[in-house]
Amino acid sequence: MTVPQMTRTGVFPLLLAIQAVCLLAAVVGGSFSGVELNLLGGALWGALFFALIGAPASFVSVVWLTRSNTAVGRTLRRHCTQLKPVFAGLSIGQIAVIAVVTGICEELLFRGFLQVWWSQLSSPLVGLLGASLVFALLHWASRVYVLLTFVFGLILGLAYQASGSLLGVITWHAMYDFLVLVTLVYNPHLLGVDAAGIH
Repeated sequence: MTVPQMTRTGVFPLLLAIQAVCLLAAVVGGSFSGVELNLLGGALWGALFFALIGAPASFVSVVWLTRSNTAVGRTLRRHCTQLKPVFAGLSIGQIAVIAVVTGICEELLFRGFLQVWWSQLSSPLVGLLGASLVFALLHWASRVYVLLTFVFGLILGLAYQASGSLLGVITWHAMYDFLVLVTLVYNPHLLGVDAAGIH
């Protein structure tokens, strides 16, 4: 994966524009399919509780994998090394905005619309697997990254199926993204990356 060098002024609006496309797709798709984008769901407090546990647990798992002395770890460290310059100029506030917007827009699209729609057309299993696969493929960086993103999508999808709460998976996704981006930008050594390159 090659990542072009981007300035802070370039990457921030680009990421917001990508998320605007996700939001538009979710709203248009929901309108044409009749799928209602229900934020709260039935088990809101339980979903938020598990999000507050799930996001840090997901983050710690990814840090552990990235630092591991395995082919997966080396691939993830290479991605981190390539992505660090792209996000390097972002402030904590910009990272927070990106994380929240990404959590909202991507979860509305993948869990709120696609998973529900495909579940209605076929079965909950097809909805879960299909939405998670599209989520993973649209985050393509390598086969390893797609596989890990697919697993993350499955976890979020199962949490959504169990709770019916989009707000829960939005919170989980946004917190996870915030933790990863802050670490990548401000503490890349935690991911096994430093100025000297890949370890």
